[in-house]
Amino acid sequence: MYIPPHYIEARSDLIFETIRRFSFATIVTSDDEFPQISHLPLILEGSNKSLIGHCARANPHWQQFAKTQLVTAIFSGPSAYISPAWYQPQPDNVPTWNYVAIHVRGAVELIEEPAEVYSVMQTMVSFFESRQGTGWDLPQVPNKSLEAQLSAIVAFRINIKEINAQFKLSQAQNARNRNAVIQNLSLTSEHGGFTLADYMKLDQK
Repeated sequence: MYIPPHYIEARSDLIFETIRRFSFATIVTSDDEFPQISHLPLILEGSNKSLIGHCARANPHWQQFAKTQLVTAIFSGPSAYISPAWYQPQPDNVPTWNYVAIHVRGAVELIEEPAEVYSVMQTMVSFFESRQGTGWDLPQVPNKSLEAQLSAIVAFRINIKEINAQFKLSQAQNARNRNAVIQNLSLTSEHGGFTLADYMKLDQK
């Protein structure tokens, strides 16, 4: 990923929190012919050194995992069109796009032992259900119906080797323009999520 120096994000705590918050990833592998791409939820595991996830066994991508072993997981945070009308008037003002993007490269390994596959599913369900506050969880031991469903998925772990994060947040603008962008995004962004304006506030010096 090409990242101009002033857009590089190196704060690991913010990067990992972003991965947790925007956990629906684009997973890319490549072979001699063309890349294979899947869109799957991934969650950080343990001390943030790996990601776990699963895909349908019917999805042929998991077979590529076994062949290439190297994958890139792309996490996309909030993004928005930035209007030059929000800046102080200048003849060289032009529109742009602000966004948050994280690329995680790592070695993927398939998880095949049934008890460990179920443990992955329990961990993922608990993580996402905790956001909803439902209290719902999988049973401690899978029943026959769940065992049948587990046979239809493939669980995997990505051992993280490299992370590159780009947080393009109007860093090239002066404080007045940045604050104007924050205010306008706060008015125009959808409610209920962590908005691009919130990331810009985190980046204020």
